[in-house]
Amino acid sequence: MPDWYSTTSSSEQIMNISHQIKEYFTFNRQEQKGVFVLLFILACLILFNLFLPLLIPEHTEDFSSFEKEILEFENHVRIQDSIENKGRKHFSFFLNGKKFINAMDSNYPDHKEIKDLLIIELNSADTMSLQQLRGIGPAFARRIIWYRNRLGGFISPDQLLEVFGMDSSRFNSIRKNVTVETDSIHRINLNAVTFKRLLSHPYFPYEISRPIILYRDKHRKFKEISELKNVTGINDSVFKKIKEYVEIR
Repeated sequence: MPDWYSTTSSSEQIMNISHQIKEYFTFNRQEQKGVFVLLFILACLILFNLFLPLLIPEHTEDFSSFEKEILEFENHVRIQDSIENKGRKHFSFFLNGKKFINAMDSNYPDHKEIKDLLIIELNSADTMSLQQLRGIGPAFARRIIWYRNRLGGFISPDQLLEVFGMDSSRFNSIRKNVTVETDSIHRINLNAVTFKRLLSHPYFPYEISRPIILYRDKHRKFKEISELKNVTGINDSVFKKIKEYVEIR
């Protein structure tokens, strides 16, 4: 076979391959539009991913409301660390900001005695302080504060029994660790309170709130708290219960 024939055959093969490749990558007008649309969609998706984080405002959690509880917890941890350090000759420790003991190591109380000395003032305590009480967790602590706010403050530790879920067994286990100071009680001005506000107090249900408002409207105003005894539905026991939460102004 002549050399020129072999060369011609190879050239034809190369041209055939080139033609096939050209046909494979050659698009008609409709196919070109389709490719353009796909490229446009791809570009839009890339731009969307780039600019989406800039369009969505960054959400930051606000933990400012928990700062006080965090500080209280850190103080409690420091107290426990101090209690475990028995190497100091003279020892003092603090609970709720009050000094309880200044004694020699030989008289150092054990953990149970320290728990017994823990005193929580219910009208100023926050949720972290309440959780130091035996059997009181975060949910129960929030429930106590919620009820305290509705009352306007506790006038007796026994009112903890009115908190939803509090039973006598749990209450008796913490009774000696709680106290109340009534200086911060928020009292209701009988001559200015609205029916809706009065009704929101746990001690003033509808059957008591409505007669109080009617009595005030009829007599224009209350002159003294003892007038509540003249209101329909308020007997001696009810009066004794509500008198600490009202005032005349």
